[in-house]
Amino acid sequence: MTQENAATSSSSPRYGRREFLRRAFRVSGKIGVGGGALTGLVAIGHGRDLPRGARGEMGVLRPPNSRPEAEFLAECMRCTLCADVCEPQCIRLFGPEAGASQGTPYILPVEAGCTMCMKCGPACPTGAIEPMQRMEETDMGVAVVDERLCVSHNGTGICGACHTMCPLHNRAITLDYRDAPTVHAEVCTGCGLCEEVCIVDERSGIRAIQVQSKRRMKAEA
Repeated sequence: MTQENAATSSSSPRYGRREFLRRAFRVSGKIGVGGGALTGLVAIGHGRDLPRGARGEMGVLRPPNSRPEAEFLAECMRCTLCADVCEPQCIRLFGPEAGASQGTPYILPVEAGCTMCMKCGPACPTGAIEPMQRMEETDMGVAVVDERLCVSHNGTGICGACHTMCPLHNRAITLDYRDAPTVHAEVCTGCGLCEEVCIVDERSGIRAIQVQSKRRMKAEA
């Protein structure tokens, strides 16, 4: 990356927001999080032969308001328009390793969650991603807290980053007196912003809060 590009990247609104929150909340996360990380590694290990975006047991996270998986795969024309208009640039496209899903969009919230800019639906020419008027209309998945990893739950720190970042503030995620989060599944849209900013653990790619999707991708022979 050139110095000019690096400067542009580091000064972008999204970079500033993500890095400020991560650094601010990471202070308490410096404290060890214990052996729960091993459990997390085992859990995602089941998906190690799948494309990275398939996320194993966590499922495939499609753009907001995507049709049910079978219909989505049949209707998506692999045009890339959804990724082109995505404001936070969180929409990625599967490569040839994904077989029949090659060229279809997915979101990897551990790196970039969906801000619900709602531009991908209108851009989709086939209706594989349907337009929506309100973020509450979508159900990408639901965030799940691993209390063994969450520093506010296991007593090794105080955080609350997921609550701060949640676009449905104090509705999808609430905090107790220790700033330990509770996810309200009936409200959560599965946008993944909480997973993106979680301070545990950036280097391993495992977070104390992760989005669970009902969609699955089978490994191809």
